[in-house]
Amino acid sequence: MELNDILQNAVAGVSIGATYGLIGLGVVFLWQSINRINFANISSAMLSVYLFFAFNTLAGLPYIPSFIASIALVAVYGLFLRYLIYEPITRKGGGRLEFVVATLMLCVFWLSVINAVFGGLPKPFPPVFGDPSHLVHFGGLSLPGVYLWIFLVVVILIGFLHFLLRKTLIGKKLRATAQNKEAAELMGINVNLTTSLAFVLATTLVGTAGILLAPVYFVSLELGGGSIGVKGFASAVMGGLIDPYGAILGGVTIGIIENFSILFISSTYKDIIAFVVLVTVLLWKPRGIFNWISKGD
Repeated sequence: MELNDILQNAVAGVSIGATYGLIGLGVVFLWQSINRINFANISSAMLSVYLFFAFNTLAGLPYIPSFIASIALVAVYGLFLRYLIYEPITRKGGGRLEFVVATLMLCVFWLSVINAVFGGLPKPFPPVFGDPSHLVHFGGLSLPGVYLWIFLVVVILIGFLHFLLRKTLIGKKLRATAQNKEAAELMGINVNLTTSLAFVLATTLVGTAGILLAPVYFVSLELGGGSIGVKGFASAVMGGLIDPYGAILGGVTIGIIENFSILFISSTYKDIIAFVVLVTVLLWKPRGIFNWISKGD
C-alpha cells in the first residue's frame, strides 16, 4: 500500500464527508427550530444541481449567475416547505408522523418531475472546479484537484456559519429560538422570522452541498435522496441532531470510512457504510457520538 493512495483517499474522504456534513447541518437546523425531520429538504441538493445545469448548460449563463440563481430558488423552496407544508399540517393538529409522510411524498414528487423533464440518465456536471481528471502535485504526491476545491469551499462555508451563529445577532437569535421558543419570544425575539430563516438556511446548505457533490456524483437523481440523503441524515444523527459541529465531524467520519472501504474492500460496499454507521449509532449512542451540546448539559 503506497502513501499516495492513502493520502488520496484521505483527502477525498474528508472533502466528500464534509459535504455530507453540510447536508446533516440542514437536518440539524430544522430539528432545532421545529423539532421535525424534513425529508423534502434532502431534495434541495438535487433541485439545486438540476437548476444549475439548466441555467449554465441549457440557458448558457456563466457559473456565478447560475449558482446565485439556483441557490436563490432553493432558498425560496425552503419558505415553500414552511408555509405550504409545515404550517398547514401544524394548524390542523398534525404531528411529526404527518410531516414526515408529507415531506417523503414531496421528495418522491420531485424525483418524478426531474425524471420526466430531464430523464433518468446522469449528465456531466459543468467543470466548475476545472477538469475532474486534473491532479495537483505536492512533491511526489498527486491529489485530485476537484476534491481540494470542494474541501476549500466547505471550509469557507463552515467558517461563515461559525461566524453567523456565534458572532452575529442573527446567530444569537437562532440559537435562543432553538433552545427555548417561549423564552426567546418573551425576550422580544421574532420567532416567526427565525423559523423562516432556519428553513431557508437548511435548504440553502443542502443545495450548496448538492452542487459540491455533483462533480463526483454527476447531475443525477441520486442527489435527490437514496444513499446521499442517508449519509447526510447519518451525519446529523452522529451529532445528536442538535450539534452542528458534530454533524460536520460525523460527515467527515462517514466520508473517510467510505473511501477507505473502497481502498481496502470494494467500491461495491461503500454505500452500505452509511447504513451501517446510522444503525450502529442509533443502537449504541442514540443521542449521538459527536454530540457535545447534550453532553455538556
